[in-house]
Amino acid sequence: MVSGCVDCGRCALACPTEALSVPGFDITPTTSGMISIDCWRVPPRHSPSGAMRVPCLGGLSTAVLAELTAEAEGRPVALLDRGFCARCQAGGSKHPDAHPAETVIDAIQRLLEDCGVAPTTWPRLVALPLPATRMVKGMGEPLLESRVSRRALFTGQALRTSQPASGPRAAPPAQTTGLGRQRLLAALQRLSAAEQPLPARLFPSLTAGSDCADHGICASACPTGALTGYADDTARGLHFDAAACIACDLCTRLCPEQALTLDGSGETATERTPQRLTRHAIRTCPECGAEHSNPEPVCPACRRDRDFARSAFLAFGRQPPASSPQPDAGEAGS
Repeated sequence: MVSGCVDCGRCALACPTEALSVPGFDITPTTSGMISIDCWRVPPRHSPSGAMRVPCLGGLSTAVLAELTAEAEGRPVALLDRGFCARCQAGGSKHPDAHPAETVIDAIQRLLEDCGVAPTTWPRLVALPLPATRMVKGMGEPLLESRVSRRALFTGQALRTSQPASGPRAAPPAQTTGLGRQRLLAALQRLSAAEQPLPARLFPSLTAGSDCADHGICASACPTGALTGYADDTARGLHFDAAACIACDLCTRLCPEQALTLDGSGETATERTPQRLTRHAIRTCPECGAEHSNPEPVCPACRRDRDFARSAFLAFGRQPPASSPQPDAGEAGS
């Protein structure tokens, strides 16, 4: 845990590769009535019976809210606004007029509307204010759940960190890139009317022009694996999966030829299943014998060598000839 972190979870929402995770946001409904979500900074005794408690309502993702809406089966999903956010150390004081969950609530409501889901079941903020004096100082919930040493029990100091246990290290977690987006699409598919497809803006359109030279820089930089390279016996190129694309625009900005065009508005029709985006025939370079997919006969390495040699020759050939010595003034007048 980095010093100063308040576990609000907003960094995990912003991370395009889902490399960051914050505990406390994997929540499951435990009541048959209204599904309510409360903040850790609300004393547990003031939360409604069966309420799910999270570190910060601003850390809830569209995937989590879509899953809760699907699990609710028509019951309302309420994010409880206790009026604490403007005083909260999680950054609410910087934007006192806006609730930290407003952005994600607006996003999920637009998606649910596009899916034909009734507005009465949309997640929404519900004002249920408490006096500011009831707000738990610090993080609140972790202090209740963390393990503490015997000394901490006697001194009343709940330690949030501890020394790692001796022994072999645990295996690293499995790759989770794109899992949140998969969860979002699956939940929306459950909620969507049977005859109604998922919103088009969930599936960005990517096209490649004839200038593409198959450098592969775009695929290597793609944070979600939506853009990958492929190769077969006769050709190679780019493979695009619109369902995994988050429209970050990194591929178009890194392309040396500016051959890629991305449209994340949903106004451009795109295939929703993985498709081959480009195809470049595999050639054999006549100079070095290497296989390549460059449009020119020679491979990029030999092309660079040619360009370098040509530049050096031109630079040498353009040198002005050595100037002959000029006569001095006396010789010129004789």
